[in-house]
Amino acid sequence: MFLKYFEKWSTSQKIAASFAAVSFIGSILLSLPISQLPTSNATYVDNLFSSISMVCVTGLFTESIADSYTLFGQIVSLILIQIGGLGLMTLIAIFVLRLSKGKIGFKNKLAVQQGINRGDSQDFRNFIYIIIKYTFVIEGIGMILLSFYFVPELGWSRGLFTSLFLAVSAFCNAGFDILGNSSLTQFVHNPLINLTIASLIILGGIGFSVWFDVAHLIKTNQKAKTSSSLIKQIRTLTIHTRLTITMTLGLLLTGTLLFFIAEYANPESIGSFSLGEKVLASFFHTVTMRTAGFATVDYTGITPFSMFTSTVFMFIGGSPGGTAGGMKTTTIAIVLLLFYNELRGQDNVNVYYHTITKSIVKQSLVIFISMLSVLLLGASLLLLFNPHVNPLFLIFEAVSALGTVGVTANLTPSLSRMSHFVIMFLMFAGRIGPITLLDSLIRKNKAVKDILYSKGSLIIG
Repeated sequence: MFLKYFEKWSTSQKIAASFAAVSFIGSILLSLPISQLPTSNATYVDNLFSSISMVCVTGLFTESIADSYTLFGQIVSLILIQIGGLGLMTLIAIFVLRLSKGKIGFKNKLAVQQGINRGDSQDFRNFIYIIIKYTFVIEGIGMILLSFYFVPELGWSRGLFTSLFLAVSAFCNAGFDILGNSSLTQFVHNPLINLTIASLIILGGIGFSVWFDVAHLIKTNQKAKTSSSLIKQIRTLTIHTRLTITMTLGLLLTGTLLFFIAEYANPESIGSFSLGEKVLASFFHTVTMRTAGFATVDYTGITPFSMFTSTVFMFIGGSPGGTAGGMKTTTIAIVLLLFYNELRGQDNVNVYYHTITKSIVKQSLVIFISMLSVLLLGASLLLLFNPHVNPLFLIFEAVSALGTVGVTANLTPSLSRMSHFVIMFLMFAGRIGPITLLDSLIRKNKAVKDILYSKGSLIIG
């Protein structure tokens, strides 16, 4: 009965409803006595906040996992993070494929495609299964690497579970841990933990289609056994993959350099570190700002310049089709190219000797405006509800929530309940996308006519 009704919903409604349903169920499970430590101070609203943050792979919390939840509650948290990272629609697709012997309805297929940002439905079944396979493989490798530190420190059972939790949280770009209230600040000088977590964040946030494109290139070269130049090989990658990798490397390099320069002599952040430690902390900071949410430095001590640039990086976020949030690297690239080409008097947006279609350019601009609009709304409400808090900290918090990043200037628990509801809305909107959220609430099933009137003229600028 419900499945038939669910089948009639629009794609946007299915995506929004799936995340809302899991968030609600998660809040109930986290509120059970079996999930709560005897010393826990978490109310239902705290559990709802945590559940939404986990499903939206953000990382913000009002009460920490370590101080609130038992092992059962931590396992529930881990499952919520994994569901949020892969997207419930992906898991629904697996379930439907199993029941229907490999067949899935067009509407549900479209919902899953939009949920994972896949542009076509070719070889859809294998694509979904490979996502699950590679996710578990990468998380498993991350768990093994982290266990080299945590097992000797915490013992086999607790050490392995901590390693698993961090690996899943990092790959899903969630930013949650079960170590306490200070994230990973105690491991700021540990290369194994920093580089493993950073690698998982990048792999999760770069997008599933990029993995497969690069893997296909490697397999093709191995079979052909050719010795063509690296540039020629790179040109065989799709435009999306090349632009995604270029933007990712550029943002990582720029962010690391800016943070390193701005914080080099700041004793409140990395000023007292050795040169190698400063580089490591700067790199990890830049990676985690790509919607991961882990922290190895105290953000209340960084310079205003670093906080501002970090806010910009959080707003950009990761790449489409992965576990990261934010506006996405390819979207900002198209918007910037549009701006650049308009200054040059060029009508088309060109990337790697290809012209991007007008529809994609328009969609990128709409996504940019919608993200900015939701951010302005959320930040304005936080400023209204918290007039005595540093405005830069509040804007940092708002962008962190909307970009599903999860870092905070030690602010989230101290905010009012109204502010917590604002942050929950921002996290939810950031995870499913503002356009998807509005479309799920507004759009009717009836087709809308595209009306064309006589051309008009306006003076702008």
